[in-house]
Amino acid sequence: MLFLENLKTIAIQVLILYLIAGIGFVTDKTGVFRRHDAKKLIDLLFNVILPIAIIHTFITMEYSKEHIKGLFIAFACAVGTHVFGAVVAKCCFRKRDVMQRGVYTYAIIFSNAAFLALPLAKSVIGDEGIFYCSAYVAVFNVFAFTLGIHEISGKKAKINFKKLILNPGSMSVIIGLPLYLLQLNIPDFIMKPVELVGNCNSPLAMIVFGTFLANSDLKNLFAKKEIYFVSFLRLVAIPLCMLGIFYLCGVRGPLLTAMTISSSAPTATNTAMYAAKYDNDASLGSELAAQSSLISIITMPVIVALATVLT
Repeated sequence: MLFLENLKTIAIQVLILYLIAGIGFVTDKTGVFRRHDAKKLIDLLFNVILPIAIIHTFITMEYSKEHIKGLFIAFACAVGTHVFGAVVAKCCFRKRDVMQRGVYTYAIIFSNAAFLALPLAKSVIGDEGIFYCSAYVAVFNVFAFTLGIHEISGKKAKINFKKLILNPGSMSVIIGLPLYLLQLNIPDFIMKPVELVGNCNSPLAMIVFGTFLANSDLKNLFAKKEIYFVSFLRLVAIPLCMLGIFYLCGVRGPLLTAMTISSSAPTATNTAMYAAKYDNDASLGSELAAQSSLISIITMPVIVALATVLT
């Protein structure tokens, strides 16, 4: 059966990524590479390596009208996913205080698009996966710097409109898209370093992800029913609904798979970071991201395999 074959293939890719994350888990527990070390690497990943990986994909991607059309559809799918997630989150946890509700809302809306979805898309689809998922990452950043910080700060934070454009995810697309359209013949002595640095994104992102899991309180991860509910929304309800909407709108092929990978990824790891930054409950943010990350080992292969069958 095609579904089972695809499920096996995708499950293996997810397992490979989590084995790499296991390196980060072990090195953190042994003191070789701790979470405070990883925080510095996150800045390097987010501000340098990830944008270079995206730009490299734009440069090397074969030009076609189908890819151009697909990229704009990817932007629309990403916007739709975040809006749908915001609507779902708005209906939940109304009786909670504004600060706690903000953490839950952020965890429901925002997936780990950059550090998990992008590596998985590359593993499952190849460079075309990064090409389409880059649109999702750019939209993620716009929503995170506006709606995201507004909610997780308890509606106190002021929106920095410069960051809507001047952020690594958006800038990498702004730089990469003209290079893709122009199809410039860039010399190898420039392209080779760009390729080598870009190839570091997936393994380093997963190692950092592993240090994050190592610092999670495993006892509390499965003790709160609210965390289970958020994981269900983030990993099952939202991605399945979006998969259905994408399919009904005529999205097919690698684009459907890429958007499903992005929408089905677990809660963003920066949930805890932003919670701490805006004097909210960082431990709750950490628990939400950690539990959904562990459960996603099961849910992501199933949902992504379903998407590949529908293509």
